[in-house]
Amino acid sequence: MNKLILPAAIFFSVLIAGKLAEHFGLEGSWKIGLLCLVAAAVQIAVSRLQRMQQQKAQR
Repeated sequence: MNKLILPAAIFFSVLIAGKLAEHFGLEGSWKIGLLCLVAAAVQIAVSRLQRMQQQKAQR
């Protein structure tokens, strides 16, 4: 179950960011850059969250 959280979170966040980018009229490399930043931010956030949960469980 935990292995599916990261891909699902990235997928849905990039999907939402893409829709927002279309709404605001971003095109080309701006849109791709935004989607890459969103994916990286979500990966970092989910990884930190999972690491914190794992450390709490070990205590």
